Amino acid sequence: MDKVLDILRNKWVKLGVSVLSLGLPVFIAYIDWLSFAYYLEPVNDVPLFLLYILVNFVFAGIMFYTRHQVLTRISVCIAPLVAFVLLIIAFGQWYLIVPPVVICAFTFLAAATNETFKTILGTVYLLMFVVGTLVYLTMLHFNLTMQTLLQITECDITKRSSEYTYSPDKSYRVVMYVDDAGNERSLTTYYIEKTEDDIKLPYLNCYKHLYSQKVLVTMDQSHVVYKWLNNNELYIDGRAKNITDMFRQAEELRNNPKEEEEESSAEEPTYFEVHDFGNEEYFGTAETTPAVAVVVEPDEDLLYE
Repeated sequence: MDKVLDILRNKWVKLGVSVLSLGLPVFIAYIDWLSFAYYLEPVNDVPLFLLYILVNFVFAGIMFYTRHQVLTRISVCIAPLVAFVLLIIAFGQWYLIVPPVVICAFTFLAAATNETFKTILGTVYLLMFVVGTLVYLTMLHFNLTMQTLLQITECDITKRSSEYTYSPDKSYRVVMYVDDAGNERSLTTYYIEKTEDDIKLPYLNCYKHLYSQKVLVTMDQSHVVYKWLNNNELYIDGRAKNITDMFRQAEELRNNPKEEEEESSAEEPTYFEVHDFGNEEYFGTAETTPAVAVVVEPDEDLLYE
């Protein structure tokens, strides 16, 4: 037992273990990305949450053990920033937010950093979390999210339906977003997502909704008929859509945004240009409708009254 304690007290062992402390901000950043770009669908809620708690506590133990090391002190200063991003992106999903935030607060207070620096930085972080929460609550009141502000996607995952229809080769899926908003007739939006970017984790399926393509918006979902004609074509609402071409064109526009601006700024032809005649031919020229100048002379009696 004494040998084990001597090994754990060894400064070189602590230095080596402190490298693992950098995994906490990386881990939280990965959760940020999943929350931002994916729809997270738990397979089994309880084991997933327990595993998530366990991973966070492992990082807490590593960072407490190496709290005097330089790498750990750097890590505890970076982790709250990454946790703040998670708060903004996954706001409302408290099972994702609370464990990392608690671990970040604990390790930040336990780290052997300068007390003055810790007080100043801690105050900044506290204000950042409070003000950021209030600002984001205001954004949510106007139905704004980080994805919509960045103009990446309009999908609201809280309105996502759990019913999916896959293409024959499982490369694409049709996803519905139903917004009833208490109305008699709900607004349903149909999107196409690529399945090649999906991620499967223990007890968790991650469906990527970022850069999904909208194919239909309707007020009457019951009358919409859609089916896959083949691996790349979807028949929906009386029309066949080539899904591969849709994603290819969308990717080209993302890679070359200037082309989209040029196309949108291009002047549309006028009615006269479309029908191949000029304004003069339509309204008449100066020869056919000459202008007449009318000169009105003032009344002298009125001028001298």
